[in-house]
Parts: sequence; C-alpha cells; structure tokens
Amino acid sequence: MYICPLKQLGMKYICFISLITMLLCTGINGYSQNAGCVSGNCDNGKGTYKFSDGSIYVGNFVKNHMDGFGKLTDARGNVYTGNFKDDKYNGVGMFKRTDGTKYIGEFKDGKRNGLGTQYYSQTYKEKGKWENDRFLESAEFEEFKVEEPYSFCQTLFSIIVASSNNFSEVKGDNVSAYIKDEYYCTLPIKELTTVSIHDQNGYSGTYYKGTKAEAQQKWDELNGMIKNCINEGCYKFQLQLQNGVNEKVYEYLVLSATEACNANAIGTRIRVMLTTQQNAGDVSLWILPKQP
Repeated sequence: MYICPLKQLGMKYICFISLITMLLCTGINGYSQNAGCVSGNCDNGKGTYKFSDGSIYVGNFVKNHMDGFGKLTDARGNVYTGNFKDDKYNGVGMFKRTDGTKYIGEFKDGKRNGLGTQYYSQTYKEKGKWENDRFLESAEFEEFKVEEPYSFCQTLFSIIVASSNNFSEVKGDNVSAYIKDEYYCTLPIKELTTVSIHDQNGYSGTYYKGTKAEAQQKWDELNGMIKNCINEGCYKFQLQLQNGVNEKVYEYLVLSATEACNANAIGTRIRVMLTTQQNAGDVSLWILPKQP
C-alpha cells in the first residue's frame, strides 16, 4: 500500500508516482526469476535491468544500485529520464506520464524538490519552487536540459587513441601485486565488466556472460553499438568476420582518419568476440594496438 500525492486540476487529478513507490513493489534485486540484469554492467557501470513487474531501467549503476544518469520505464509506461542516487530520483530529471503530463526539474529522494516545471496541459503549467512534491511558489529560471554526460562512443574512441601509446594515458594500477603486465583502466566503458589492459593483448572487457543462445544476441547487440560509433566518427574501418565453431569475431581495423581525429590510431583493431562452450557463451570487446 502506498500514498500517492495528488494534484487537483478542475475535476481532474494528476498522480505523480515516485520511484520509491516502484521500488517498494519490485526491489532492485528483483524477487522473481524473471527479473535481473539483461545486459551490460549492473554492478558498477552501465546496464539494463528488468524488474519483476516489467519495469525496465537503462543507465548507470554503483554497487548494484541505480546511481548516475539513467532511464526508468515503469510497467504502466511512465518514464523518468535523469539522475539517480541510491535507487531514487536525485538531481535533474524529467518524469513523463502516459497521459502527456510531465515534470522537468530538480528531484530529491524521489520527489520534486527545488526548481522545476510541471506541465499539466499545453496551456497550464506550474513553474517555480517545489518541496517534498508540493508546489511552493512561482520562480523564473532557465529550463533544465536532461541529457547524459557519458557517451559510449566518445569513451571508445578515447581508448582507441590511447592505444597508439600503449594505453599509457588510461593505464592504472596493476590488477594484482603478482601480475606485473596487467592493469586496471582509468577510463571505463561502463557497459563492460572485468576490464583490464594487458601489455601484450591490449584492452579487454566483458559485455555478457550467460547462456549460449542469448550470447549470440548480445554479440550482435554490441557489434551494433560499435557500428553506430563508427558511423558517427571520423575514422574509416575495414571489417572482417571470423566465423569459427566456438569463436566468432567481428574485427574492425582503423584504416584512415580525418583531420579531426588522431592519426596515430591508424592500425588499431577492435574485436567484438563471441566465445561459446556447450550451453554457455561470453561476449567481449578487445582493443588491440597497431602492430609494429
């Protein structure tokens, strides 16, 4: 049971449903076999998580909690896009209901709090200061922009450029005191887990680990993300497909770069790899520096 704040507008009531309500019903760990991490990194990174009631979250995670920028679509079709902290709306975001009403502004602990605008119709809105989901008073301010600061493509290309100098710009500490040639990466691609940089094998990270059937889909999904980046970027690539029995690889070789890109990255290879064994499958991303 929950209490839903109501806003009366004539004979119509607008109900603003907070994330707190949803989590009471579902829980981030999903008390159902149908719930769980669908793809990406739902521990510490960026991934897609499906709740037991059908709600879906796509965004950043910190210690298995929604934290950072993300998009949550509930089972009713209402959508929140913006910043999270500890599984709650915190910071700037937009909550849009299926009836077309929406709020754009600041949130605190899952409620409208701070400056923001509630749009009830094309002709009526409340713009000003909010506290604990209640409108306090009118105020003038520049409308907020709700956009993600992180970019998969920009991060990917930054690591590609770093590969030309043996990844020295993004190479962190050794993963172990006993392993001298393998390092953490200081610039994470949030969709990946178990990321490391190896002196001989370059950059690698896991995108998916699970069933063989779903691994095939995730392999194509990750490759689609890479292709979108290539289409947006200023490098030209050569694509090769290696189609083995237990290992399939999309390999992209950087052939040339425009003046806007770092030409030192020419020769770098990107591998989107699918490895299968019996009913299990792994999908990983590799970035290999150019060969001497």
